[in-house]
Amino acid sequence: MNYQEFLRAKKHTSGEYGFDPVWMPKDSFDFQEAIITKCQKKGRYGAFADTGLGKTLIQIALAYNVALKTNKNVLILTPLAVAFQFLNEAERIGIDDIEQSKDGKFTKK
Repeated sequence: MNYQEFLRAKKHTSGEYGFDPVWMPKDSFDFQEAIITKCQKKGRYGAFADTGLGKTLIQIALAYNVALKTNKNVLILTPLAVAFQFLNEAERIGIDDIEQSKDGKFTKK
């Protein structure tokens, strides 16, 4: 293997590993919908948005789409200080199947 082949082997693929979103928050902005769609289709993507641009809404929408598509639970890890934001945002956009756990026990299945 020469050096050029080595570099080609390390190149990241640009394929799509996800799926089309099956749900979109009704009150999301156009740019948020574009980010959600791009992230969901890619399946491996970083949504690096500035402060106040709705990263929480985007992350909840992505997780909810995965839950709807796979019919399985989705785990979002976040510092405890911002967990309440996720719960409030999910309630605001109509998702009630979300909960916070500090000890790993859940009441919803």
